[in-house]
Amino acid sequence: MNLKDQIYEARDILLSIFEQPKPTLGIDLDGCVDESPRFFSVLTHVWPGEVIVVTYRSDRAKAIADLEKNGIKFTDVVLVSSFDAKAEVIKERGINVYIDDQPEMLKNIPPDVSVMLFRNEGNFDFDDRKWMFSDQTGKMV
Repeated sequence: MNLKDQIYEARDILLSIFEQPKPTLGIDLDGCVDESPRFFSVLTHVWPGEVIVVTYRSDRAKAIADLEKNGIKFTDVVLVSSFDAKAEVIKERGINVYIDDQPEMLKNIPPDVSVMLFRNEGNFDFDDRKWMFSDQTGKMV
């Protein structure tokens, strides 16, 4: 069995275990899809529910062209113009799982949404091997 078939089989097993409505995936474009296009292409093609791209951009046609260039399967593209607007879209569209690279974008997302912070040079210092955050996005424990 090849890797693609194994991924589909694993997806089917997980869905049968949970027997719930298909989850909606939300992903950010810049800093996520463009950083790891192969990963997001596979993820979006095996995702069982809708895939909504929520991006801090103003050019919808360019966003769609970038997604298509990277082989991303998506249901819709939503453009936002503020940090808080992403959280509003996530709530309004019923997104269950959201992936972004900016902690600022994640602050006001409802607690019932699973959130994944995608690591890149904008949020992680690879030389020091430490996450970068501000007083607005994190606290030292």
